Amino acid sequence: MTAPDPAEVVRHEERLRVGTVPVPVERVRVQKVVVTEERTVTVTVRREELRVVREPLDPDDAAQEAPGAADDAPRVVEMVLHEERLVVDREVVPVERVRVVVDRVTTQQPVEATLRHEEVVVDGDVDPG
Repeated sequence: MTAPDPAEVVRHEERLRVGTVPVPVERVRVQKVVVTEERTVTVTVRREELRVVREPLDPDDAAQEAPGAADDAPRVVEMVLHEERLVVDREVVPVERVRVVVDRVTTQQPVEATLRHEEVVVDGDVDPG
């Protein structure tokens, strides 16, 4: 008797392949804007004022004054008074460097799926040989 040809079956199963695809999610624009704000600064300002100081003289002291002090010619004394004036100026100076950096954040996300596979079932009597 000849041996029967063996029967064979190819069994298949599903396998899960998971990957990632980059997709755009947000557009970001970086703009520099000028903000105007009012500032109040208090500055001390000085000026000179004329003050007349009168002192009574002792008659003995008056006699020692320079001769001719009692002339009829008027004496003019000139003085220059000064005051401080405010000077306001603006200066643009660099104060900060701002950089925009993209960071990649890695997280773990579980993926659940139902997979199928084939099983081979043999029915009936099999002659061992």
